[in-house]
Amino acid sequence: MYALIFTLFILIVLYLRKKENPGFSFKNLLFSGLIVWVISLLFFWLAGIIGSTVYAYCYEKNYDAKVVSHQAIDDTKKAIVEFKNDENNTIKLPLNYSSSHPIAIGTLLKVSYKNGDYQVKNLSFWEDKTITSIVLIFFLIFAFAIVGITLYAFGRDISFIWKIVLGFVLYILFPAAMIGFIVVMSWVIWEYFDGKRDDTPIWVLGICSLFITILVPALIGYIKMLFSEDSIKISEHFGSDKIKKRRLKFSKRIPK
Repeated sequence: MYALIFTLFILIVLYLRKKENPGFSFKNLLFSGLIVWVISLLFFWLAGIIGSTVYAYCYEKNYDAKVVSHQAIDDTKKAIVEFKNDENNTIKLPLNYSSSHPIAIGTLLKVSYKNGDYQVKNLSFWEDKTITSIVLIFFLIFAFAIVGITLYAFGRDISFIWKIVLGFVLYILFPAAMIGFIVVMSWVIWEYFDGKRDDTPIWVLGICSLFITILVPALIGYIKMLFSEDSIKISEHFGSDKIKKRRLKFSKRIPK
C-alpha cells in the first residue's frame, strides 16, 4: 500500500515537471513508475520488518527462551524455542523465519510472544548475524535509492549519493570482501592442522595458501593506496583540470 502511494506520488511529480519536455512520453513515465514501485516495495517491506521488530523489542512482552530443535522447511530450517509464559506454562514454538544456517540448539534468546501466536519473533539480533546483516544492508541500499528517487523527481542534485556509494564500495566493501576471503581460507587451513578436518585435500590447502599469500599483500597495498596523499589529491587535480579547461574556453571567447 505504502509502495503504491509513494510510486503514484513520484509519477505525479515527474509528470508535472517533465510534461513540457519535447522528449516526454507516457511509455517512459510508466517504465520509470514500474522501477520505482519495485524499489519502494522492497524498501517498505524491509522497513516493516525492522519497524515491527523494534516495536516488539520496546513495547511487547519479552520472554527468555532456549533453542531446543530445528524444523526442516525445504532447504532451510526454523529454530524451535521453548519458554514459559506468564502463567508458567511451557510453550514450544518456531521463530518467524527460516535460515540455511539456523541458530544452534541450546542458544538462549529473547523472544516476543502474544497469546495465540503460532510463531515468535527473535529479539536477540546478535545471535543471528547473517540474517540481521542482510536485512540492514539491503534496507540501507534501498533507503539510499528512495532518497535518490525523491530528489531526482524534484530536480535536485543527487551526485552526493553516488559519492557515498563509491566511498562505500572503495573503503568498506572491497576491503571487507578481501578480509572475508582471507579469514575463510585461513580458517580452512587452521581446522586442518587442528585436526578437525583431516580429510581436507592437499590441493585445497595449497589453493587456500596461494590465495592468502596473494591477498594479504594486495590488501595492505590497497589500504595504503586508499589513504596515500596521491589518492587524496586525485579529486583536487581533477577539479583543477576542469577549472583550467573552462578558463581556456572562456579566454578563447574574449575578442583580442
